[in-house]
Amino acid sequence: MDEHAVITTDVSGAITGWNDGAEALFGHARTDVLGRPVDIVVPEHLREAHWAGFHRAMAAPAIKDLAADLPVLCADGEVRNFPGRLLVLCDALGTSLGAMAIYAPSGSTGVRPFG
Repeated sequence: MDEHAVITTDVSGAITGWNDGAEALFGHARTDVLGRPVDIVVPEHLREAHWAGFHRAMAAPAIKDLAADLPVLCADGEVRNFPGRLLVLCDALGTSLGAMAIYAPSGSTGVRPFG
């Protein structure tokens, strides 16, 4: 499997997009995650930090390079690290529309902010 996993959310953090790569990499079927909070893939011990950062990014979006090896809670209950990039999606006026996460199926960014 070499397709990247792509997840999109709205400004509240509800999953609005889940591609075939996300199904294959993380094990959750698209029909099971659409409309649910994105923390379905955030390890429990990181959820508070995730939501604090998410809400900050939605309130004051800024373009940053947020590429790192990120832990993902997979459907089988295992936490696995994948090289990923997090992006805030904005309209032409800079208003947040949601977020996107793109994960590669293998490799490393060399950055592991969570150990």
